[in-house]
Amino acid sequence: MDPYDRLNKKTTPTMDASAQKFIDRLFVEETGLPSIVLMEQAAGAVSRLILDLCQSDQRVLFLAGAGNNGGDAWASARQLMAHAYDVTVVDLFPYSDLPPDANQNKRAYLALGGHRISDDSIDLSSYAVIVDGIMGTGFRLSRPLSKDILSLLSSINERDGVLRIAIDIPTGIEADTGACDQVVFQADHTVTFSAVKIGLMAEPGCSFCGQIICHPISMASQWLESVLERYQKQNTLLPRVLTGETFIDLDLSRATLSHKGCHGKTLLIGGSAGMTGAVVLMTRAAQATGVGYAYVRTIKQLIPQLLSVSPESLIDEIPGSIDDWHQLIDRVDSVALGPGSGRAGWMDQSIEPLIQRAVQLVIDADGLNHLASIKDWCNLLSSRQSRGLFPAILTPHPGEFMRLAPDLAELLDRDRQAAAAQLAVRSGSIIVLKGHVTVIALPTGQTFLNTSGNPSLARAGSGDVLTGLAAGFLAQLADPIEAITLAVYFHGLLADIAVEHLGQHGVTPSKLLDYAAQAFDRLTSTRRSVRSSAGCHYD
Repeated sequence: MDPYDRLNKKTTPTMDASAQKFIDRLFVEETGLPSIVLMEQAAGAVSRLILDLCQSDQRVLFLAGAGNNGGDAWASARQLMAHAYDVTVVDLFPYSDLPPDANQNKRAYLALGGHRISDDSIDLSSYAVIVDGIMGTGFRLSRPLSKDILSLLSSINERDGVLRIAIDIPTGIEADTGACDQVVFQADHTVTFSAVKIGLMAEPGCSFCGQIICHPISMASQWLESVLERYQKQNTLLPRVLTGETFIDLDLSRATLSHKGCHGKTLLIGGSAGMTGAVVLMTRAAQATGVGYAYVRTIKQLIPQLLSVSPESLIDEIPGSIDDWHQLIDRVDSVALGPGSGRAGWMDQSIEPLIQRAVQLVIDADGLNHLASIKDWCNLLSSRQSRGLFPAILTPHPGEFMRLAPDLAELLDRDRQAAAAQLAVRSGSIIVLKGHVTVIALPTGQTFLNTSGNPSLARAGSGDVLTGLAAGFLAQLADPIEAITLAVYFHGLLADIAVEHLGQHGVTPSKLLDYAAQAFDRLTSTRRSVRSSAGCHYD
């Protein structure tokens, strides 16, 4: 198996709007079933959620748009009528020609006596449930929502005590990227179909989706994966999602007769005057992974402080010659460079030899700033392949990303996944674009979206912890892609566990590592299911 595809069987697929159309068309062609069957099942998934959450005396308002998303709304409204629910549909585009299936469901609802109103006669205060069937995957940022729709969404979002449910994806979120209009339907629950849309998992759209429920609508998972594979051969690679189940089969146990030499050696390089904390956090994080040896190289005046917080590490000052660097690099399995190094002069002489020699290399923080100052840095990193080295791993936040690739700044703003993928392909590197949803992009262009973590990580020092985790796992695991995806997920998992104990305001980067044992326990002994009989659930 191609090493860049190894995680595909352990991760959750996503799709864009075009992939959804491709899959629906093939389903009809290969099963012989009419497409309206898919709409009926999609509507049924929405109806079941409402039946589970709401009483029949609670009024339900459906917002029906001019496409198949609106058709889902008409169909679900009809189904709830059969359960004696008080249902109203707002026909937002009464003079538009609907697609055939949507039109048939609208006619069926009205034929059965369903209540329909226009958008200028809505009294939101009388409804306990509001269901968004306005745009679905049809929204594009290049075609912004009308002022009337934006005003309606604002009014809905301002309502307290109302349950908001989105069909497929909240209106105002671009399904392909996660980019958002100026106002978005803020859902408590989103019921999506076949596979999660990229926009539900990516920034910033993910923050408006609430709990995501993915319903298979009669599409077997093996068939869906095969069709998505066919789609991607003709189109672009689609992101995949890292969840707890991604690492459930990962063997992190230690053999009874193992010794420190069995668990890898990592070299951590960083630190400068006034920047002790960064290298301390990196070092403690690497140790928390269980790495056998952690060598640390920093400036002389920081050594006593580092020894006081990590006496188990092998700490010395920055080597003075290229030969010394080479001897040290050849002894270890992974190298991490950058945290706390500032504008240190030693970096200028060290970064290129490290890039050309280290088998597995992570560059973060000030290391990235030094890298950006090298004119042909992409070619320098791409040349690692010809030397038999693994792709370098770069872990930028958005600001560092723009310094590395200023020409991708506009793309970064509207499509983080595409921007990370372009830089990964261009540089032959693995890009870890940090954020609320961290994006991992491989040199093939394949991307992964992380689901662990929370806003408590939005603190200086969190990235230094990630760098140490990455270096430690890289030194221990045979597959660098598995190692870096584990590091990213583990980093977020530490924050999730820490918040359970401390709350978001009580978490600091230095406290994250106190929960490493619990994080390992969850990975190895707790099966965090993302599936139920109805499909996938994402909180």
